[in-house]
Parts: sequence; structure tokens; C-alpha cells
Amino acid sequence: MKKILILGGTMFVGRALVERLKTNPKYDLTLFNRGKSNTGLFADVKQIHGNRETEDMQKICEQHWDCIVDFSGYYPLTFENLLEGLKGKAGRYIFISTISVYDLSKFSLRPITEDDEILACSETQKTSKLPDAYGEKKAEMERALLKQDWLDKIIFRPSFIYGKFDWTERFYYWLYRAKFSNKILMPQGNFNLSLTNADDLTEAVLQAIDIPQHQTIYHAVSQAKMTLRDMVSIAASTLSKKVDIIDLDASQLEKHNIKQSDFPWFVPQNFEVSNDRWNKDFQFQRTDIANTLTEMLEYK
Repeated sequence: MKKILILGGTMFVGRALVERLKTNPKYDLTLFNRGKSNTGLFADVKQIHGNRETEDMQKICEQHWDCIVDFSGYYPLTFENLLEGLKGKAGRYIFISTISVYDLSKFSLRPITEDDEILACSETQKTSKLPDAYGEKKAEMERALLKQDWLDKIIFRPSFIYGKFDWTERFYYWLYRAKFSNKILMPQGNFNLSLTNADDLTEAVLQAIDIPQHQTIYHAVSQAKMTLRDMVSIAASTLSKKVDIIDLDASQLEKHNIKQSDFPWFVPQNFEVSNDRWNKDFQFQRTDIANTLTEMLEYK
């Protein structure tokens, strides 16, 4: 049996992954988390409770793990300490990062590739409280992981993740407006973004545990280029609804004391993320976005 440790595992993609792993006799599964989210979930799975930002992480450094999947890494300094403690005690490390490691404003003219420059992280940003410098922290953690020559590692950089178990409500904001409204307000501007289907990311991580040959960094992106309006239109079509999208310009937003940031997933710049590497090495049928929307409605 392959000994697997999941850091996190009770929320969103981590939860979906554990549901699939725990029934597979090939894996000896353990979860490490604080025991504060979805308490009682996975009572049939071995769990170690602790705060990864404290010396509690030494609990997992006392054992050997064939593969560690990290959904809950956010602070570089404690991550570096963890990697030091794990030397010789881990075979493969799968780190869930983010496309926020890039300065997206620099890539309006071409797709972003895995080899593009990522953000720097200052000493102050390394220890500042989230959500400050989220992308910078993740970028610094990637650099720390890449320095570990002794360790086999895979880094996934998803974009905006949607799917069942989503606790953020960002996608549900638009889904529910499509369901209950005939008119949907949106800031002016039809910008490209990218989306990651939670089921696709789950499947990729599952394959990554055993994949024999692989590259190190992957953009885990299902829809490489899609506008927010496209996504809302698909949601409305899935619901057999006809909706009108009402554009609000800057003066209208100001008049009603509304900020662009009040609208989830509205990013006022174009970006496209290349997913060629991911598609080549992780070959599975990508989940249809309309089917996922239907599943999300049933889940809620």
C-alpha cells in the first residue's frame, strides 16, 4: 500500500480527493488538519490534528510518506521548516499553487506558460496575514519546494476553481443570479479569464500520485480562455433561463457606491493560461461545465 498524507482534505477539492482515495485499497490514507472545518467528516480515515503554522507539523515529520498532497500551504517560512523536517521522509510532494503567482497584467497579448516569471515575495510579505500577498506567498513556496533536490515534486497552478463543495460562494454568486434574476448587473468590460473545474483538478491530483514520468509545474486549467459573460450565459442556458446582462460603467458604479471588487471573478484585464502541458501528461475526459453547474445546484 502507498502511504498518502493529505494536508487539508475536508474542504472543496481536498474533500473530493479524499472521497476517492479512501475507498481505494492501494492507499493507506492519513489527513492532517486543524479539525475545525467539517468536523466529523471522514471519521473512517486516519487523522492527525494540528496547526501547520506551529510545531504541530513535527507530528508528520516522525513518519515516512510515499506522497504528500498539500492543499493548505499559505506561509513560506513555516513551509520551509516543514520541508527541512521531511528530508528523507517523503517520496513525492504535490503542491496546490495558483495562477496568482503571476502578475496577470503583463500577459494581455499572449497565453501565460509555466516558464514565465512569477512574483517576488518580500520579507514583509512572507509573514503578512492573508489575503495580503496571496500570490507572492505561493510563489515563494514554489521556490522553496523547487530547491529540494532530494524530493520528487509536482506543482499544480489552478485558476478560478468551480464545482461541488465550493465554500467560497464566488461561483454561486453568478449561478444564483442566473437562476433567480432576469437581469444581471456586471461592470463594463468583457475580459478573458480562465477556469478550473474541481473534478478535473481532483482527477489530475489523483493521477499525479502514481504518474511515473512527469514535469514539475502544470497549469491545471480546464477552460483556458473564457469571459465572465460566457460563463453566466452557460449558467443561464443550463437553467433554461433567458437573462440580460446590464453593463455598469465607472460612473454608474460610483453613483451606487459599488466597487468592481464587489463582483466575484470580475478581473478587469485580459489573460489566457496555456494548459498544453497539463493536457498532454494528464489525459482524461474533461468535465463539461454545464454538467458541473447542474451538480452544483443539486449540491446546494
